[in-house]
Amino acid sequence: MALDINHKEITVGSYVKYINTGTKGIVKDIKKEDDTEWVLLDNDLMYKPHTLEIIEFKEKKEEKEINEEEVEDLLKREEISGVDTNIDACGAG
Repeated sequence: MALDINHKEITVGSYVKYINTGTKGIVKDIKKEDDTEWVLLDNDLMYKPHTLEIIEFKEKKEEKEINEEEVEDLLKREEISGVDTNIDACGAG
């Protein structure tokens, strides 16, 4: 039986978070190799059960696109001064 960091049973279909990086996923399989249990997530990576935490599944909020005027308005309302707002996005991330 695979147990998470809080000693809760992990089953196929559980929604879990890898405690070291915050990676979240759905359990696809639980395997035992050489007396070691592994939990396979939907990202096709395997984790040791004690490094996972069962969490509640929450839908991601839909991102809202904002235009340049809205950004400028937000900056004015937050009274941000001395910040160079004439920058280009680099696309990293």
